[in-house]
Amino acid sequence: MSIVLAKMNRICVFLVIIWVAFSACGCNKGINSPLGESSVSASSQGYPLTITDDMGRQIILTAEPTRIVSLAPSNTEILYALGLGSKVVGNTNYCDYPEEAKQCYKVGGFEDPSLEKIVAVKPDLVLASNIHIPSLKVMEDAGLRVVVLNAKTLEGVLDNILLVGKSAGVEDRAEKLTQDLRSRVDTVSAKVGQVPAEQRPLVYYELWYEPYMSAGKDTLTAQLIRLAGGINMTDDNIEQYPKLSEEIIIKRNPAIMINSYGHGSGALITPEQVAARQGWSHLDFVKNNRIYTIEADLVSLAGPRIVDGLEAMAELLHPSLFK
Repeated sequence: MSIVLAKMNRICVFLVIIWVAFSACGCNKGINSPLGESSVSASSQGYPLTITDDMGRQIILTAEPTRIVSLAPSNTEILYALGLGSKVVGNTNYCDYPEEAKQCYKVGGFEDPSLEKIVAVKPDLVLASNIHIPSLKVMEDAGLRVVVLNAKTLEGVLDNILLVGKSAGVEDRAEKLTQDLRSRVDTVSAKVGQVPAEQRPLVYYELWYEPYMSAGKDTLTAQLIRLAGGINMTDDNIEQYPKLSEEIIIKRNPAIMINSYGHGSGALITPEQVAARQGWSHLDFVKNNRIYTIEADLVSLAGPRIVDGLEAMAELLHPSLFK
């Protein structure tokens, strides 16, 4: 009986290994990147390589990574934009862009990924975010090489793209992508630079509505509003995501309202519903029909699409400049 049980256990272990391998291949198909690359070379030139992540930690990569796990949607978007989709063997339940990322082996949620699932796909590089800092020691004790990305500004996003490109052996590709993104940012800046300070509209960005929440001055969203030629209504708040009273919103009477309600939330508030809020009928953005919705991921995720968010924001604030 013991021999039979031993054989059954070996069979079960084998089946689990096969299942993990096939699951991990869900996003490992040589997907085309925006830069026209379909695969990544396996050259180990330049390794071992020491890099410094956004937490000031030094990580030594002994060889070019061939199996990468992403623990944040923004990291996943960077990887695919650099043509590294064929190397991604795991990401989170919230990694849904580009479309191919949905098919990837899932290691759990954004805040609570499973260490067992990460270890199971044997990554040689894990891209984490600041939310995973409490778990860093546990991951490193499990033998994982973890790089933390924590961009707080648009410039920081571009730096992260370069960092990932350098880490993964596609530095030239990262340089090209960041140059293209910088060029688009410069185009927006040149146009909104024509707008005098006194003509820049006061913008209320609504992150959530039960209670009302906005974006403080040190967030990516607030920076985009400023770069797009607006004045963020909550730039005077020290909190990242301050809660607001209706009285404050009504008192400040912003010229424009932009709303978005989180990654995959599905929530949608129409301009008519906003206008119908008690006491809001006299607000300038209600009277002038300047209530807009923008996809949350474009203005909050620290990935390449943040420049899409900047362009969308600028077009909403200054439509005459972006016809």
